[in-house]
Amino acid sequence: MRDIVSGGVDVIGYRAGHDGDEISLETGAAALAALRSLLATCVDQAAEREITAWSMRRYAVAQLLAATTLLPHRDSFGFDVFLGGPGSRLGRSSAVRLLDVAATVREAAGGGHGWGDEFRHDTIDAFGALGSAEQHPMRFVLSFHWSRQVPRPDVVVEFPRPTVEGLGQMLNVAVASSPPPDMVSDRDVAEIEAVVDGTVVGVDNDAALKAVVRGSLRVDGASTGRQRRITVRLRTEQEYARALAAHSSGARVRVSGLFDGKRDLRVSENGFFVVDGDES
Repeated sequence: MRDIVSGGVDVIGYRAGHDGDEISLETGAAALAALRSLLATCVDQAAEREITAWSMRRYAVAQLLAATTLLPHRDSFGFDVFLGGPGSRLGRSSAVRLLDVAATVREAAGGGHGWGDEFRHDTIDAFGALGSAEQHPMRFVLSFHWSRQVPRPDVVVEFPRPTVEGLGQMLNVAVASSPPPDMVSDRDVAEIEAVVDGTVVGVDNDAALKAVVRGSLRVDGASTGRQRRITVRLRTEQEYARALAAHSSGARVRVSGLFDGKRDLRVSENGFFVVDGDES
């Protein structure tokens, strides 16, 4: 049935680990959310290039995502994503875009070249989630099986474990290379009160005291609905020491402050707490 269904559409396959490997619920859910996010971004980018009218572009994106289906893999953890209806031009463009991004990210994470402006922070974060880079790095594979209506050679992009570990290093570079607070004065969105609960996945004290917290973000008391990485601008050496200890121990933290609407949060006075573990 899978072969019959896939004959007229492009199929993106995702496999993680090796046959028989156990995958935690948290890891599996994060991987599925990451692949969905990457695909939605590529669909948006492909539609922006191909469709001029904004209303038609939004409609085409919504239709493609609504028609895209999912089947789990049987032997190893993973699933196949069937892109839209048969002969979807936007689906093909989106899959090719994801293939290009995956190949470029793999090259960078494998040491092909350093961090570049072409990589969005959330893109690297999503690829890291596909390989559980922050918890237990594991190999993963993205495969591209093309519709027989518009044939082309199938492609497999493999991320071995050392490359997945490199994704974590790329994220640390992104944190270290972000500008200090006094250089981020022109903001698209006014700062708003927010709280992030999660774990510290990176720290840096070069030019400014910073930590990266991955967790749930609440803005004005309302949850944003997903796990995300927030760059926390620390105020004092004491807060930095707490963040460093929490990073080493895996303790959960809660940080309150002013959020720029993107990914930066400036800690308010007495706004950094270690929720569990050693507060000192």
